[in-house]
Amino acid sequence: MRYPKRVKLDELLVTVDTQKKAALPFVVYRHPNTLNIMGLFQDNDVLHHTHDFSESGFVFSPFDNQQATLLIPTDNHFEATSGKFEVSHRTEVFASEKGKHDHMNLVKKGISLIKKGVVKKIVLSRKISVKTFEEGVPIFLRALEAYPDAFCYLWYHPKVGMWVGATPERLLQIRGNRMKTTSLAGTLAVEPDKNPDWSQKELEEQKMVTDYLLDQLKNEVSEVKVSETKSVRAGQLWHLKTDIHANLPLGANLRQVVSKIHPTPAVCGLPTQEAKKFILGHEGYDRTYYTGFLGELNLSETGAADLYVNLRCMQIEHNEVFIYVGGGITKDSNPEKEWMETENKSKTMRSLL
Repeated sequence: MRYPKRVKLDELLVTVDTQKKAALPFVVYRHPNTLNIMGLFQDNDVLHHTHDFSESGFVFSPFDNQQATLLIPTDNHFEATSGKFEVSHRTEVFASEKGKHDHMNLVKKGISLIKKGVVKKIVLSRKISVKTFEEGVPIFLRALEAYPDAFCYLWYHPKVGMWVGATPERLLQIRGNRMKTTSLAGTLAVEPDKNPDWSQKELEEQKMVTDYLLDQLKNEVSEVKVSETKSVRAGQLWHLKTDIHANLPLGANLRQVVSKIHPTPAVCGLPTQEAKKFILGHEGYDRTYYTGFLGELNLSETGAADLYVNLRCMQIEHNEVFIYVGGGITKDSNPEKEWMETENKSKTMRSLL
């Protein structure tokens, strides 16, 4: 095991700038509710992949799990302390009508598919384009400031592009033979001095995800413990969350465990293959790494892994950013409300610009 080199935050950011100018891959990130910012910097522009999840580094995987998972290895591994951020004033982001007609039609098609009995639930998304001259580092630093309880990252590879995000959803955590995964679904906008009032639609949507995870893992793990479902806040949004803890057998195949639960119904639907087929054929764009997963792999001698679902993210491309947002559709979905849910979710990233 190679421990990260301790540096000052300014030094870490200078290294990020140097890597970007040299068109060399890197990732900087911070786990939820911590002050430590980690950085991995690659010495060349080779496009590495993980084949069996035994490698060490930072993985970046697409929504379609038939495609390869990228890896930034531990060529140069740094750690810096950010200090405690205080949220500064940000300009209010207002709802837009752009793309409303197309997304509502997509939701209607999804509801029709559910009523035909092809799927029980489907997650439908859209891609928002915003013109900007911003660089990735300022956006990343604002994400650290604004979302202390999210997994925040800035990822770059010259052959793939640049992504930044602040995701609230853990896919998988492994420590020794103990694992933890999270069922996160249902969305409501935060209202001042008011607790979330969940409808049956959101409660059922969240239960579908929990039941799916338990079913998929039943032959892979033992001693399963399921937490109570609770409301958790992520920025200006509420979600329903259930944690699942379990034991992994000795010598468990991590790639197989991940393939069992990704993509979850929280980002795809049920049944998985039917939902994915509809998504790939009807959303009208390629999700690439949105709703994929990312995080640390084998960075300690215990074979630890910390993987997160790539939500609340954006892709930075020249003078434009692409923001990705979506929502779970069930038989009780209302197209207008589903549109507003994507607008509310988009504010997480748009407010950082």
